Amino acid sequence: MSVDATTGTVTALTVGGEAVITATAADGSGVSADYKVNVTDGKVAYYAFDGNLDDSLQLVGTGQVTGIKIEAPTVGNITYGNGITNQAAVFDGVSGIRLPNGLIDSNTYTVSMWLNPEQLTDATTTFFGAASINSWISFVPQNGGGKTLLWSGEAWYDAVSAMKIPENKWTHVAFAVNNGTVKVYLDGVEQFSGEGFPNVFKNKNGVFALGVNYWDVPYKGMIDELKIYSRALKSDEILTEYNSNVN
Repeated sequence: MSVDATTGTVTALTVGGEAVITATAADGSGVSADYKVNVTDGKVAYYAFDGNLDDSLQLVGTGQVTGIKIEAPTVGNITYGNGITNQAAVFDGVSGIRLPNGLIDSNTYTVSMWLNPEQLTDATTTFFGAASINSWISFVPQNGGGKTLLWSGEAWYDAVSAMKIPENKWTHVAFAVNNGTVKVYLDGVEQFSGEGFPNVFKNKNGVFALGVNYWDVPYKGMIDELKIYSRALKSDEILTEYNSNVN
């Protein structure tokens, strides 16, 4: 990273990196003030799940445990196990995680995470976001045709990959949306590319969750290293995300 001393412009953040800039302002009186600003590479949230549900960037709020549906009372628990990096969130099949509202608020974004399902059931979501009960996106490890996909409701769209992620094994999954162009990746390899993906998120009112939605069987397994970006990562950046956590 470099900072232009004249303009204050910050450049050359590495892919997947972030920095905290501390600026000291002083006037003729000798009084100074320090300001800290988080500068990321487009990430708006990063949940490492290392024993907690906090956003590691401290930009958004902590996740909250839910029941079998997004708005259902909590009946189970989220615990922590061995992740792809340090710890991971363990989903017990009767609980989910409600993320802060408004994590995605435009038609350009990327979601990246690692999944290790204990069992696969049709239509069960891992990452779910909704503008309303009829307008939503859902990343599903297994659909009725036995494939992993990203799909969207109301204006129905199926971004189906060429394969299904395995049980009891870590797989890196990512999807990038860029003004209607959608791409889905598994372990850094592009599995789907298409046009016309619905523009679901148009403000800060979107609802987001992991492992649960309004209808389907909750997810049972682990999720680790969830990262949400306000831009569409390129294929080489997705591959870098994958390689950064492969032992």
